[in-house]
Amino acid sequence: MNGTKRDNRKDVVLAHIVEEHVSSAMPVSSRVVAERLGGGVSSATIRNVMSELEHQGLIEQPHTSAGRVPTNAGYRRYVSMKTEKVSYRKREADRLAFEYGLRIETIKELIEKTTHLISRELHNAGVMMWPGENNLYLKHLELVKIRSEVVLAVLITMTNAVKNHLVKLDRDISPEELVRVSRYVNENYSEKPVTETLEHIREEIKSDALTGRSDVRKVALTALRILDGIAMENIDNELYWEGIDNFMSEPEFSDISFMRRVFQIFSDQKKELADIFTRDLSSGDIKVYIGDECGVEILKDCSIVTCGYFLRGKAAGRMGVVGPTRMDYDRALRMVSCLSGLISAKLEEIDG
Repeated sequence: MNGTKRDNRKDVVLAHIVEEHVSSAMPVSSRVVAERLGGGVSSATIRNVMSELEHQGLIEQPHTSAGRVPTNAGYRRYVSMKTEKVSYRKREADRLAFEYGLRIETIKELIEKTTHLISRELHNAGVMMWPGENNLYLKHLELVKIRSEVVLAVLITMTNAVKNHLVKLDRDISPEELVRVSRYVNENYSEKPVTETLEHIREEIKSDALTGRSDVRKVALTALRILDGIAMENIDNELYWEGIDNFMSEPEFSDISFMRRVFQIFSDQKKELADIFTRDLSSGDIKVYIGDECGVEILKDCSIVTCGYFLRGKAAGRMGVVGPTRMDYDRALRMVSCLSGLISAKLEEIDG
């Protein structure tokens, strides 16, 4: 057997071991793999292939069991095979699309629906990042003086979400000047993302466009400081989740101390989880973190599958699933890939 055929056979055997272990939570024997292959390959041949996989560190023998289970490296190899071509099934995609065709009129409803679907379909925790205001389109800005150098900025996005921000300036400012600043922003940058507005104002200040117009330049500088203050709050790290209790049904997590650690990541250590979801925000691609790849000690026995969703062609946030390393990666990849398009379309509808 040449090298290519041997590698292909190893990949096929590894895939069957992963999928059987995901289904049964039990070590997988060569006999079981032979049955899954339809009896076309002998158990002896499969045992030889499994020995090679074990030597490569892709599977291991737990305790004294005759069967084998995937290692994190084995899961990574399996995921690499699956992500080469993620394709969701039409019936599954149509069923999910029907869910999004039901009444969803706000971002909150969209997020609740998405995390519920992920949790329900994958029996793990569904997690979704709120779209950051920096990525949503500005509808209206109101500015109110609170005290010397402190301004309340009331930001209304195109989705009618209202957020209040306290911004500290480097000087006192009159209510009249705040009116001019809000008018400047609303008249020039309505229906534009905050990030794009910031870039445009910076370029305008640097250019000759405001030469001889010191009053407008002063207003633009103040607007820049206020919008920068809003952006600095980094609110795009807010997460919403559902289905943490699904971990309770997984046999690996009968250890109460581990369960306590998992609940801790969703309560006391949300920032670590948010950091994982924002690592690849700009790309929007599917990302899979297995065990130690999460970079968080408390999640070393978990995996995270995430994918971006978009608004007007730009990544607006990420959603995904958190579960044990013995996760149904094939279905999780199909699910997040399909939901990415459905969420983006629904977000455009809400935002429009």
